[in-house]
Amino acid sequence: MAEAIVGPLVGKLQDLVLSEANALVAVNGDIRSLQDKLMWMQAFLRHADQRRRNTYDELIRVLIKQIRDTAIDAEDAIDLFVLKVDLSRQNPTVKGV
Repeated sequence: MAEAIVGPLVGKLQDLVLSEANALVAVNGDIRSLQDKLMWMQAFLRHADQRRRNTYDELIRVLIKQIRDTAIDAEDAIDLFVLKVDLSRQNPTVKGV
């Protein structure tokens, strides 16, 4: 009788673990992709900053500003996500993560 109750619970836990593992693999791929893009942006900014100092180029100035603004927005989003994860670990009833 007890085995009939525990068996489905084990199955649900296995499904949950598999789902979490798949989510982590997907997030890891997204993080690596974001890291690659940020490295390219950083290289561009270094190159563009030198060029901007030597000549006035409106296109470079606008691109630098947009990249920096986007980086600030991304940092804010990551900080908010980390905060929500921390809160959900402290209080498992917190929704939205």
